[in-house]
Amino acid sequence: MTASRSAASPIDPAQATALDVSTNPRVAPVMDMVEKLSRVDDPQEVIRVFGEGFRQIRPVGAYLSLSTRGLAEGQYKITRFVADMKRLEEDLADPWADWHRLEVRTGGLLGQIIAGRRPMILHDMKVTEDPAVGDLLAPFGSLMAMPLFDDGDPINWAISLDASPRAFDLNELDESVLRANLVGGTVRNVLMTRRLREANSWIEREINQIASIQRALLPARNPQVPGLGIATFYQTYDRAGGDLYDFISAPSESDASASAPFGVLIADASGHGPSAAVVAAMVHAILHTYPPPVPGAAEVLEYANTHLNTKRIDPSFVTAFLGIFDPASRRLCYSRAGHPPPLLKPDPKSGTKSQRIDAAASFPLGVLERGGYEDAQIVLQPGQTVVLYTDGITEANGPDGEMFGIEGIERSLADCSGEPECVVESIVGDLRRHQSGAQPRDDQTIVALQVRE
Repeated sequence: MTASRSAASPIDPAQATALDVSTNPRVAPVMDMVEKLSRVDDPQEVIRVFGEGFRQIRPVGAYLSLSTRGLAEGQYKITRFVADMKRLEEDLADPWADWHRLEVRTGGLLGQIIAGRRPMILHDMKVTEDPAVGDLLAPFGSLMAMPLFDDGDPINWAISLDASPRAFDLNELDESVLRANLVGGTVRNVLMTRRLREANSWIEREINQIASIQRALLPARNPQVPGLGIATFYQTYDRAGGDLYDFISAPSESDASASAPFGVLIADASGHGPSAAVVAAMVHAILHTYPPPVPGAAEVLEYANTHLNTKRIDPSFVTAFLGIFDPASRRLCYSRAGHPPPLLKPDPKSGTKSQRIDAAASFPLGVLERGGYEDAQIVLQPGQTVVLYTDGITEANGPDGEMFGIEGIERSLADCSGEPECVVESIVGDLRRHQSGAQPRDDQTIVALQVRE
């Protein structure tokens, strides 16, 4: 027989002769089947697509599948029985959903097949009153049984049945075994994909819940403190993150203790995502258990460090800056636990540059049993602005890999009035231009406080 050249071939005949594959009647149903399988995301649909495809390629009378997964030796379940392949869709049960309701069987002809652990063809069958399945196999004269291996064991079985006494022969057995295991492998992959999708959905819900709880820990609004302007910016790397800021025991304009000292905190738990968010929540809870009055920032950080060490958060740690601001004296008592130094922007009328508040530095929280934290003080003047930030700001990379740096913040401050809202907008605007549209790779937080007359 001479193979014909394909009339629709895109191949240049000067380079090669393309055979006309359409002359093989099995190619079209196979192509249709694999195309459909590429879009399947349900194991039931895998069986239906394979069943329809193979019905055209190699028709059989009926189909039966068995499984021994999780059962004792010699036990099995009939997971699917299609008595008429022409009614495939009607008879297609869902063994994954109904597994616990399927009957556990032992013995009989099917038990003998399973015990063999190898492919099998049976001719001239006369199976009635089988001890395991009764007359289920009585209409059939032959079968071909194919083991489906999972992790080296024939866990499942695909059995083709036909009324003819000799419908199957040894010449097709090898291809049938490969075909059956292809079906089994595809089903496993689809099942795994579905389970991964379900697991991811569960994780997504949990992360969203963590993010919601974390947002609830942040101040609902910035405090309205007489003589002090406040603005903040907060963005997580993902939905949940390790950055934290807070105003501890902050007064309000209507509060009788409006001139009482209060705490200003910015902190950054190492890492990203939910684990960092949990550690940040721990810091928040610990700090809010410190009994008043607050003698100084260093003692509060030492208190937080002690409690974090008892929780064994290793290898996590937390950098933090805590300032105790007294509105009456405009005195800021502060301490740093491994946190980047805040910047002090002077009153624009002074003509001086921003300075780094870099005293009272020590180790991050959760690293040493005793952090050795110390206090430092600074008296703020009207018009001065303190800018707190996390390293997600300074370590943000541009397209060339260059970091924004503290210098980037200093440049932003040089171009703004010092009003807290202007400070935040200027830094964030310059930062976004520096990143050129790239997503941040860390949480980013800014707190700006300006002393007013």
